[in-house]
Amino acid sequence: MQVQATFPELTIEQTVEQILTCRKITRNQQRWLISLCFKGSLSYQQDNLINQVYEALRQGLLLVVD
Repeated sequence: MQVQATFPELTIEQTVEQILTCRKITRNQQRWLISLCFKGSLSYQQDNLINQVYEALRQGLLLVVD
């Protein structure tokens, strides 16, 4: 079974800013960011932004919500 993560109109930068500001991330946002990593078409800056999110998750700074 394949799960497709789609996330509407927000850019990567806007999404990451929202996540880090609110200190919350949804499962759909997680799936979307992971799918972007696997596509391999991220700029260096976008890759760094996504790494910031996962580092914040690892440190327990973000709350995962559904």
